Amino acid sequence: MTILPVHIEHNSALAGWLGVDELVLVREDKLPDQGGKKRRALMHFASENKQVEHLHLLSYAGSHTAFTLSRLMPQTVIHLYGTQYGGGDYERRMTDILDAQGNIIQRTGSNLMMSVAFQREKMKKRQGHLAMKIGGSLGVDLETGAAVDHFLDTVGKDYHHVVAVASGDLLSTIYGRTEQVTGVLTQPFAIRLWKSISLPGAQGLFKASLAKRIDAIREISGIIHETWDPIFMGSVMTFLRSRKTLPRKLCIWVTCPSGISWMTPEDK
Repeated sequence: MTILPVHIEHNSALAGWLGVDELVLVREDKLPDQGGKKRRALMHFASENKQVEHLHLLSYAGSHTAFTLSRLMPQTVIHLYGTQYGGGDYERRMTDILDAQGNIIQRTGSNLMMSVAFQREKMKKRQGHLAMKIGGSLGVDLETGAAVDHFLDTVGKDYHHVVAVASGDLLSTIYGRTEQVTGVLTQPFAIRLWKSISLPGAQGLFKASLAKRIDAIREISGIIHETWDPIFMGSVMTFLRSRKTLPRKLCIWVTCPSGISWMTPEDK
């Protein structure tokens, strides 16, 4: 059984937008602390490492992982080495949100600069300091696995699951239970190339431009009256819209925090 609820929504309007018979959303964005899949995945990690004084993380600028950790581990200083990824207003908004958190120290720069800074810190091996795997990957994610099992047991096994791929943990967790899953790659091209080879079910080597992803999120906002993020969910939705044929029954995992205002008046 899962500790956190699994929010499942059927959405016929969005099914029509994609041209499929049935569409189910797993709303991980509705989890506590502004939601996001990382809230479920990091529960046990935070509990097991609550005595850590300084936690170091190499991830993207404005990382959801860092934000979630700051809530789950309020006594720990989160050091984020945030790689800039060209996310426009969304990246700037998320970076500002993290800068406002009292227990986050965020540095931003190129992937090379932040990787070097992160590795230097790891080599120091200071007492009271812990470095996470790149991107905050956890490998085994029992709580999310239980959420997948709950979906399969209650909704059914004939849905094709679609997720955004950052660390790849969610894709691997679902793939371990059903091969009916596609992971849409979201990272910089070199990482997408590597993940497309190393992760079963990973697709989307070439992704739509940020402008096209924002256009898709704007359209979806007019349908569901909510604004999703253009980097992860934008990549998922433009990928699905580009397919000539789709499985008739889809389950889309909404994994990024909701309720974040990032669009400029021009975007809206």
